[in-house]
Amino acid sequence: MSLGESYLGKFNIGDYVHWRVIIRDSNYDEYYKDQWGVITSFESIENSANRNVWYAVVLENKTGKTIPVLIHKIRKVETN
Repeated sequence: MSLGESYLGKFNIGDYVHWRVIIRDSNYDEYYKDQWGVITSFESIENSANRNVWYAVVLENKTGKTIPVLIHKIRKVETN
């Protein structure tokens, strides 16, 4: 079983999701940046340890770009 594969059943293409990114400033203080987007697809990418890891490809709200996000890092946002 690939890393993150157990999360695949919890999400669908088109789901609106939320995740956080840790940012460090020049003083190495850390803070979180909240991000939101829509899942466009899922893909399995081989990491540096030759293991497949599942990502959700997300169309980000602010930038309009698609980015891969580790599937276990996202949370579904309930909408009407």
